[in-house]
Order: sequence, then C-alpha cells, then structure tokens
Amino acid sequence: MTGIRTTGIRPTGDWDGRAFAHEGFAFRTDRELVDRVVPFAAEGLSRGEPVLVVAGERVRALLADEMGADIARLATFAPAETWWRGGHATLQAYDRDLRALRATVPTWRLAAEPVWLAGDDGREWSRFEAVANRCYATMPYYSLCLHDAQRLPAAVLDAVARTHPLTWGGQAPVRAAAYEDPRQFLRSVQPEWSSRPGDAAVVDAIAAKEARSAVLAWLGHGWDGRADDVLLATHELVTNALRVSATAEVAAWTEAGRLVVEVSDRGPGLPDETVGYVPPADVVDAGRGMWLAWSLADDAAVATSGAGTRIRPYFG
Repeated sequence: MTGIRTTGIRPTGDWDGRAFAHEGFAFRTDRELVDRVVPFAAEGLSRGEPVLVVAGERVRALLADEMGADIARLATFAPAETWWRGGHATLQAYDRDLRALRATVPTWRLAAEPVWLAGDDGREWSRFEAVANRCYATMPYYSLCLHDAQRLPAAVLDAVARTHPLTWGGQAPVRAAAYEDPRQFLRSVQPEWSSRPGDAAVVDAIAAKEARSAVLAWLGHGWDGRADDVLLATHELVTNALRVSATAEVAAWTEAGRLVVEVSDRGPGLPDETVGYVPPADVVDAGRGMWLAWSLADDAAVATSGAGTRIRPYFG
C-alpha cells in the first residue's frame, strides 16, 4: 500500500482525530470501493491508528486481494453478516465496542458495510445512523460507511444521504448537501401521526401499575404472544410520563393489523426526542425507559411540544 500515499488523495480531509466524522460512501464499481477504502486504511496505519474493517463477504474479498499482507495489520477484519441483531441490540453491542476502544486508544477509524440494509428488517438502521451523529459527536473516530449502490434500493440510498454529514468528493470528504438534523430525519420516517379512533380504550393513570392493569384487560387473545412486551413498554413510558405530569393518559386500539398504545402527559415536552434510539449510559436515571420501550415495540412515533408529549409504540 505504500504507493497509494502519494496520489494526492486526502482520505479523511481535515479530520484531526478529536471528534466523530461520519461519511456515507455509495460505490457503484469494485474499483470505486477499492480506491476509497484502501487509501483510508493506509493513512490510518501510517498514523498508528487502529483500523477496523467490518464488511460483507464480497467487499472483504476485494479488499483482501488489494491489500495482501497488509490485511494482517488491521485491528479488525470481520464479517458484517454476523453483526445484525436488530437495531437496538446491534447498536448496544456497537456502543460497548466503541467505549472499550475509547478507554484504550486516543483515536481510530472504521470502514463498515451495514449489509442488513438490503433486507426489509434492516431498514430501521438508518434511524440509528442518524442518531449516531448526536450520541457519538465527541467520539474521536472516523466512520466510513460503505453502501453498494448497485444492490441497495433507492430509498435506502436516499436515507444514507440524509443521515451522514459527509460524503466523498473525489479527492477528500465534503459536506453532504442532503444531510438532515437527526430529529428531522426521525420525524420523517416514523409512522404517520393519525387521529386516535373514537372507539379506542382510554384510562387516566396515576401509577404505572394501574396503567398495566388497564392494558392487560384490553389485550385480546390475539396479542398473547406480545403481552409481555406491551406491558413492559407501557410501564416504562407511563413511569416517564408521571415524572413530569400528575397523570398519564393511556389509550389502545388496533390499526392496520397492529396494536397501538398511546401514552400522553401534560409535561413540558421532551428535551430530546431521539432518546429512544440512543444507548443509555450505565446509570439508573439515563433515559432507559424510552430506549427499552422502543426496543420492545416494532415501531414508535412521538409528538411533543411545550404542552405535553404523546408517544405511540406499535406492535405487530
């Protein structure tokens, strides 16, 4: 890889290794991929930075062929296919790895291919990519996210452009014109907020136990398999609501084959509506309620303002 360093390419631009840099790189040919990733890895190795590569089988084969013996110098060269555990579990495992690295090295770089974006069950990962820009803002690493434009649907590539602050400019990374604030992106992809149906079951609760009892009474036999998830998610959201409001209104109904639970409060509004996608810190009062509720539900939506907050987890 020694000759690559003289090409004039600046693989990480002006990045100084002190904060998070997040690039979405969409490639259409094998040569585009190799010409982006190999200089990126070579620069990191020349600076003494740990270089981690996690990618699909085809991408790993291309890089191994191009890099030869230098593959052994990488801190990680691993299959991405084994990483996917669902959005929350995948991010939680990733978060643990990041914090372990932070405790041992000053900076590092990662080239990763989230191959699960090609499947329907992996599309939610775009939400976590968006929120990473907030929760890892001070992490000192460069994340080069690899996306095969020939294999991924247009909607996924659109989300890539909207969730990564950087894109590749040919010689160096540049600001991505389509990038959106994480809150704006999440609002655009959450379930559409429709009016609550008139036949919804509703109760005002002053304790989480009371809300759980009401929801359990509403659940029909068709939801037996999800009852534990529904009750625990409701418990967490009502507990949060009662921290800012004297009562919590809980409602439930079915919509397009899904069970919808709505928890409403009259508090001051959420200071951070992305918290359901942010791994909680290892302290008791660290926003675990929304994280846990989101991880139990199949989807979730939030409407929040200074007059209160409404949260809807959806269960299929």
